[in-house]
Amino acid sequence: MTVIETAEANLQPVQLKFLLGELLLGSWRPQLVVADPQDFGTPGWPDPPEVLHAALPATADGFLCRKVEANRFRPGIGRYGNFIRYIRYRDVLYYVELTGNFDSYLKKFSAKTRQNLSRSVRRFIERTPGSNACEIFTSPSEMHRFQAEASAISKETYQTLLLDSGLPASPDFLKRMISLAEQGNARGYLLRDGDRAIAFAWCRRKGKTMVYDTIGYLPECANMSPGTVLLYLILENVFKDGGANIFDFGPGEAQYKSMFATHRREFVDTYLFRSTLRNYLVTSLHYGLSSLSSMIGAALDRVGVKKHIKQLIRKIKAN
Repeated sequence: MTVIETAEANLQPVQLKFLLGELLLGSWRPQLVVADPQDFGTPGWPDPPEVLHAALPATADGFLCRKVEANRFRPGIGRYGNFIRYIRYRDVLYYVELTGNFDSYLKKFSAKTRQNLSRSVRRFIERTPGSNACEIFTSPSEMHRFQAEASAISKETYQTLLLDSGLPASPDFLKRMISLAEQGNARGYLLRDGDRAIAFAWCRRKGKTMVYDTIGYLPECANMSPGTVLLYLILENVFKDGGANIFDFGPGEAQYKSMFATHRREFVDTYLFRSTLRNYLVTSLHYGLSSLSSMIGAALDRVGVKKHIKQLIRKIKAN
């Protein structure tokens, strides 16, 4: 399917956050056509600017072209035909290639790591023998209950408190979840300690790729390693299900991603905005603030106080 055929269907508000470190100063939500390549590394992606311009709906501010090869464009603001091209930074994608079975996948870990993972999962499950530690939600009728329990967990996490990036509790997001479930592409996971949900993961399938989209766990349960336990159980389920070839952790560095992934790729997400003065000014402000934030973060890191400041900010926001 080409971008032209799917432009209207993939038109959505995309949040661009104005961040200074972990402080959210504001956000911009342009209406963008979110477009993915058919496969990672598709030659010539994104499409030529004249093709994209012809496909752009009248109500759209532009495109967000995902997973463009890292060497195609440099970060910053430039031109792509008549579009303003904006790339925030080079990013990385970790993913699991779902070949073979779960037992063969586990062999990628060292014997010690396998033992530690198995012990963490076993200890968690043994806390409430006979109960279903990992509940899976796939049908449209289940999405309301999943959203209610998952968003209740999400609002306690620093992702929501600091970055406004948790699982939305809105009717619009529920509608999207139900739509994905009707297509067989929704996967909600809840980790339960007895009857209490303590961690969640919202996943969605795109073709043969399962995207690990939004996650969270209750901070007071951190000593039980709920995130690691739930991810282990999710991957076990995804391997068994057999409906996907790739388990996509989404962009960004994280210790759990590098630990569980089998592959790593560099890429750039490429924003292509209509050529207007407003779009140029807003993207310039966003890129300038991002660059300033990175410089301050690097300076604080050099003097050894960045970690302590982040912890202080999280405590202040939590209270």
